[in-house]
Amino acid sequence: MGLFLNLLLGFMAFASESTPREAKALFQNYEFKRSLAAWMELHQKSPGNWDYVKNVADLQLLLEGRANALETLRGFLGQQNKVLSPLQKQEVLKKIIELSELFLKEEAQTHYLQALSKAKLNEWNASLSPVTQAAALEPDNLKLLTLKHEIEKKTGLHDQAYETLKNIRMIDPLSIKPMERLAEAHIFHGKYLEAKSLLEQSDRASLSNRGKLALAVSLLESGDREEAQELIEPMVQNKKMELSQHPVTLWMAYRLALEDDPKSKETQMALKTFLTSSSETPRVLIDGWDPYRIGYYRSILAK
Repeated sequence: MGLFLNLLLGFMAFASESTPREAKALFQNYEFKRSLAAWMELHQKSPGNWDYVKNVADLQLLLEGRANALETLRGFLGQQNKVLSPLQKQEVLKKIIELSELFLKEEAQTHYLQALSKAKLNEWNASLSPVTQAAALEPDNLKLLTLKHEIEKKTGLHDQAYETLKNIRMIDPLSIKPMERLAEAHIFHGKYLEAKSLLEQSDRASLSNRGKLALAVSLLESGDREEAQELIEPMVQNKKMELSQHPVTLWMAYRLALEDDPKSKETQMALKTFLTSSSETPRVLIDGWDPYRIGYYRSILAK
């Protein structure tokens, strides 16, 4: 009798286990909570199964909010990082961005589209109100915050843009571009050690030329001249490199020459080259703003 009871209980336990087909059927019947429970059970038993994780995250977005869905995806990426191929990692990152940019409220999307249409016409001041209203409704929407940051930069609201970038970084801590933009904002606000620390969280080979330039500035400003020079010299010498002749790069070259010998011909030539390159405001700007305050330094040096 004991053996029969054990077999019966084992069969019942097996029968109660969820299957992907059952989880999908529950979803199709609009039984979302039960479907989420079923997918969650499958995910817990097979934590390396990407299809299970995707379904859990999609239903969490619907039922529990964006934060839980993203936590599930990031948790999967962290736990499976050593066994995932580069292609699989990219798929996970793509899913994270996809859920980060989905609009959950129709009103927020309406305000966003109004702001976007104004921004496309360069009507930046007119675009500020609708994007702010949209962000109040969905403060964790990555697409919305990206537009908000752009508008805040264009309208000179640098403190607000700085805070928006911090929020973007919190939502999307794995992408290089938001990290590099936040580092530039750190530099704009004189927080060079924060910029240096942030950029050094990534391998230098993964940084863009723009990111390497930000790192060079933060290194020099925080007292690490040698490392800054190692990054700047190849940029200045390689004329084909992005930003090689940008005023901020030439300003850095002048700073380095000044420390070597303030009275040398090389230093005077570097100063002249910088002043010439920065004589027109549009040349100073990067993405529509001056993250390195080159205009300010030029006004001092020109005297």
